[in-house]
Amino acid sequence: MKNQPDWWDPYSCQPYKMQDEDKPRSGLANVWEYSKVAGSNLLGLPAITYQTLALKKSPANIAADQFVGLSIAPDEQYQSALVEMVEELGVKQLLIRIPSWDVAALDDYVRFLERFPSNEFVINILQSRDSVSNLGEWQHQVASIIRATQHITKTFWIGNAVNRTKWGCVHSGQALDLQVKVEELRGEFPDLKLLGSSIIDFEPLLSWRTLWNFKKFHIEANAALLYVNRRHSPYGTQYRVFDLENKLRLAKAMTKLSNRCDDSLWITETNWPLLDTKPYTPNSGKPTTTVDEETQAKYLKWYYQIAWQTGWVDKVYWWQLINPGYGLVDHREGSLRKMPSYYAFKEIIDSELGEMPKQP
Repeated sequence: MKNQPDWWDPYSCQPYKMQDEDKPRSGLANVWEYSKVAGSNLLGLPAITYQTLALKKSPANIAADQFVGLSIAPDEQYQSALVEMVEELGVKQLLIRIPSWDVAALDDYVRFLERFPSNEFVINILQSRDSVSNLGEWQHQVASIIRATQHITKTFWIGNAVNRTKWGCVHSGQALDLQVKVEELRGEFPDLKLLGSSIIDFEPLLSWRTLWNFKKFHIEANAALLYVNRRHSPYGTQYRVFDLENKLRLAKAMTKLSNRCDDSLWITETNWPLLDTKPYTPNSGKPTTTVDEETQAKYLKWYYQIAWQTGWVDKVYWWQLINPGYGLVDHREGSLRKMPSYYAFKEIIDSELGEMPKQP
């Protein structure tokens, strides 16, 4: 990222956590949007409940190199090493972030993307607070990114963690407005494949609001940033019911019922942050939400195997290749150290995903 704003944490690759005094105060727009969230969920509850209970598991008929994805980021120091590791891993599905505020550096991103001619890319276009306050400029920035990269990919994931205020959206209505402005670009770019919703963690009320509404847009897949590290293991439960499999079950049910989305569920981000890796992992001192390297590798395999065996998920992307806080490779000593999760990731691509993981 060339144009790095002062609110961006370069170590953890996300906006800094906002202090309570800096968060926008709730107003009538927030209250009105919350009422829409509540109303849509009350209306949808019977259908969602029925669809969730009716879903049956059936292992995905997808090759591992089409199902397993990985996020990468430009790094001038390790450009050649990145290419070599992608080839060594055998991963074909890659994801890269391009911030809307970094369009001045588009030529650099394009040169980086062109180093991977054999891979399929998803480009995640990041929003900011300025995107929400100036929708015209947001649309112009997105159009510039699509125009510069359309010879590489037609698949663009719009927005990231739209249910976190630090990423720019105060409420879900603003996230929907961002999606609508991108939808208007289909006239210029008719072959677009757009991913949306972009809800991070397990927040089904907001997921349903972004998938069932009467805004004028359509997305080809539901992009869910489904982290489960706060439950420690993929078998850990939230609300005593929702382990990873049941979270995927509910996400798939909502995707099937959506009036804004095709019946396609992608996990566009997941990982397990590592213990004692500050500043790369802000919560690195919390053993309830972070793990050691061996456990990370084990959970990575479980996550992919569980998701594949349900048959409800089309792709799962690990975030990301090089980062000592949650990635597959540690670069803190000035050289690249492949962690256990690196080899677990390679094993997943090389092996049969149908093998059941060992439960705790």
